[in-house]
Amino acid sequence: MRIRMVLQSLLRVAGVRCVAVVMAIVVAANIRAADQPAGEPDYSGDLPRIPQTSPADAPATMRVRPGFALDLAVAEPLLASPVAISWDEDGRLFVAEMRGYSENQGERLGRIRLLHDDDRDGTYDRDTIFAADLAWPTAVVAWGGGIFVGDAPDLFYIKDNDGDGVADERRKVFTGFGTWNVQGLLNSFAYDIDNRIHGSASSGAGSIRRVNDKGEPEGPAVPVGGRDFSFDPKTLDFRAETGGAQHGRSTDNVGHVYVCHNSDHAIRCMVDDRFVSRNTFFPAPSAKESIAVEGPQATVFRMSPVEPWRVLRTRLRAAGIVEGGNEAGGRPAGYFTSATGITFVRGDAVGDLAGMLVMGDVGSNIIHRKRLVPHGAGVRAERVDPESELVASSDIWFRPVQFANGPDGAFWIIDMQREVIEHPKSLDPPIKKHLDLTSGRDTGRLWRLVAAGDATAARQSRRPPPRLSKATTPELVAVLSHANGWHRDTAQRLLVERADPAAVPLLQAVARGDASPAVARVHAAHALAGLGKLAVADLLAMIPAQDAMVRLAAVRLAERLVADGSADAAELSQALATRAATEPETHVRLALATIAGGMADGPRLDILRTLLERDGDDPWCRYAAFTSLRGDAGKIVEAWLADPQRLAGKQAAAALAGLVAQVGRRHDAGELARIVAGIDRLAQPPAAGVPDKRHEATALLGELAGALAATNSSLAKVEPVPATQALVDRLTTFNLAVATDRGASVPERIRGIRGLGLGSPAALEKLLVPEEPAEIVAAAIATLDRSRDPAAGAVIAGALPRLPAAARQAAAAALVRNADRARLLLDAIAAGAMPAADLERQTAATLWSFPDAAVRSLAVDVLGPEPPANREPLVVSYRASLPRQGDAVAGKAIFRQQCAACHRVDGEGREIGPALSAVKTRGPEAFLLGILDPNREALPGYLAHAAVTGDGRVVTGIVVAQSDGSVTLRTADGTDTTLPRDDLESFTNTKRSLMPEGFEKTIDARGMADLIAYLMSAP
Repeated sequence: MRIRMVLQSLLRVAGVRCVAVVMAIVVAANIRAADQPAGEPDYSGDLPRIPQTSPADAPATMRVRPGFALDLAVAEPLLASPVAISWDEDGRLFVAEMRGYSENQGERLGRIRLLHDDDRDGTYDRDTIFAADLAWPTAVVAWGGGIFVGDAPDLFYIKDNDGDGVADERRKVFTGFGTWNVQGLLNSFAYDIDNRIHGSASSGAGSIRRVNDKGEPEGPAVPVGGRDFSFDPKTLDFRAETGGAQHGRSTDNVGHVYVCHNSDHAIRCMVDDRFVSRNTFFPAPSAKESIAVEGPQATVFRMSPVEPWRVLRTRLRAAGIVEGGNEAGGRPAGYFTSATGITFVRGDAVGDLAGMLVMGDVGSNIIHRKRLVPHGAGVRAERVDPESELVASSDIWFRPVQFANGPDGAFWIIDMQREVIEHPKSLDPPIKKHLDLTSGRDTGRLWRLVAAGDATAARQSRRPPPRLSKATTPELVAVLSHANGWHRDTAQRLLVERADPAAVPLLQAVARGDASPAVARVHAAHALAGLGKLAVADLLAMIPAQDAMVRLAAVRLAERLVADGSADAAELSQALATRAATEPETHVRLALATIAGGMADGPRLDILRTLLERDGDDPWCRYAAFTSLRGDAGKIVEAWLADPQRLAGKQAAAALAGLVAQVGRRHDAGELARIVAGIDRLAQPPAAGVPDKRHEATALLGELAGALAATNSSLAKVEPVPATQALVDRLTTFNLAVATDRGASVPERIRGIRGLGLGSPAALEKLLVPEEPAEIVAAAIATLDRSRDPAAGAVIAGALPRLPAAARQAAAAALVRNADRARLLLDAIAAGAMPAADLERQTAATLWSFPDAAVRSLAVDVLGPEPPANREPLVVSYRASLPRQGDAVAGKAIFRQQCAACHRVDGEGREIGPALSAVKTRGPEAFLLGILDPNREALPGYLAHAAVTGDGRVVTGIVVAQSDGSVTLRTADGTDTTLPRDDLESFTNTKRSLMPEGFEKTIDARGMADLIAYLMSAP
């Protein structure tokens, strides 16, 4: 008991430097003795049940920011285990009830409940079970008098045709969604402004097929791994969409998409997936970006106690009684671990919350909000509430899993009400047997958040349900101007469903009318598109609109109309090309760059050239423009090289290298000759007073060479060969002189070294000597690393004996890029040119797991066997021998040497592995386990994948993006490498963390204590 009290006391101060280290080290043996008696231990006394707070008492457990109030709108017995909601046009509320969470999928306890407000006073009076016999229903959306329901692996359409509140029609329309992760199922259905129903595929992913009237899958499968999806509710056309987070997807008033992952709470999708693979000569990296200013796993400020089972699991993991590292030895809270339900607020009863992003953390019982601020072509999301949250509950049963903008203008919170919410595989058997994972199955709450002074005012803000099913067509068109986003969305949906021809002129008048509210013009135009009646004249009236959201809608809606080859399409394309030169908003120019890909060549290239000269230094505008090129990047490059004034601005200069790389991948002989000639003109020795462009010419020629290598070609084959070779020789001579001039500055010499990649690798050999500055040696190794010349490996291997230790590590890492180089490295180690102990752990791990079996075998012969898979004895040994207190100053030096390659702390290092700020909140034991046993609980996002290209190059890293055309890997040195799928011979999930095992060979117990002390104390 005394040990338990000490531990709990230390848990409360787990962030304090040395005390926290003591927590994980000193008490371990005592805990094991106290809590693991002979026979099977009984932890029931440590796991008191947490009673559920009644609906009447629940409001008192909630802390809400000033200016807002909560209204408990619905509670049991009117609903149970709610995870998703959707209102129909008359305010009837459909609730997806996931009663089978988390282990009872096979019992098919899930259902859709329908709530009715019969007396129209804004309060739901009764319920009917609309549909039962579902497994894990996680998504619902109203359409066509019925609902679409996501119940992985299937997606159904369910409808009540006789009006009794119980469905009598159920059709399976799609199948193939993944079910392997109960917390990663399809979710977040919404009828979006583009008249398609969108959803998150989550981590369950899958390959989706249409189901015919006989209930049989048919047609091609659409893979949604790493992406989301949408479908047309009328035609059931299905496609993948940019996304691929976990639970939550939302759009703003103009259709920008936001998603979240449990450990990355705010992500924006920047370019739609259907555009990403359009240009086969541009291997596109990820089309989404993390936007939270504080980082993905930002701090959260909970007010609820940590659940007893989490405290016990923490304790048992710290003692080594059960496996696991996520929360061991520290405070298992205080940061985003279960972000969910990201939603853009669009209600008219929420005050200044409108326009913000809101997401929950179900593990911390909080609701967090973010303010969006412009950032280039995108946005950044900033914390609004200092050291507090929009809503925080003291009740651990409060589980805000999802949100919705309601017909009453309020922000609705879906509270699943569960005593335990955790993936069952993360619960150790000695703990799990004392828990009831079904506790709360038959309860649940829906809360309304409104701008109000108190709960009484919040209740008084309830509105009668709408009756939009009875609205006439003119009335629905008028609703498009409503202040509440739900009304606008529903009116647009009904107009598209009804397909009343009388709506067309009314919608045209709104879309074209300068006096119409901007939101109404946007919805009217999209309604016309949904009816198939959008005309070029509608968009021509919107393109010069004063409000940017109207202009953006016009640009996006032009996608289909510019591609039909008609005179109207040409007129619209020309209007957009003219607009590109004067459009003031970067995000609208991004959309212009994206839809330009569907235009005829003339206006398309005009728009892209204009935008790249204006926005080429904005990564997303450049990305969008590159997707719209159709193998004609060379035309822009030629124009720019012929007119050096165009290259004077940083915008075009930033885009030029990427354009030249596309020229190389296209590999057109005539175009290559013209581009090389243009680079040759740029590479001429300058006249007096004229800037020297030879470094820039070298960089462009290097991009061209790298792209040619990806097509198994080289500069040596570019016609006319003598002219190309003469250019290479001239630039090599120039760069060699710069690189070897010890009187020049280091940055200038490095520019010269990079240029030497064009010539023979032997030119760099003389720089691989101890007499050169470390930066020069590193640059020479990096240049040889990028080289596709077979001789480069021999040059690096030959230099190993004379290189200092740090440089040898970089050289060794460069020698695992293909099988031939890897054999050179292992032969050199066997010959004594480099001690095996000097290998970085990641390099050794790459050799042990190399795709080539002969290399793996040789690695075992030279380096010895891999570290044992069972790391627990090692962990126990370190716990027993760790000093009581570490030296943070000494630990910082160890961090720089051993960890900074993949982790960033206090401004030093790279951000490749998980954020150490999050690990810090879990305590010192998490660091110990993570370092010594990185595969114990490796997060899926940090598992290493090995790609082998057609020319034998090996790239190992974590997947940061994938599409139909490419996959992007982040390697251990922090480099993002995007590989076209057509170039891949193999692509394998190693199922092991990118962080290698074996740090015990370089970090002893004293050093481990020092390192942990530094990591626990560093900012």
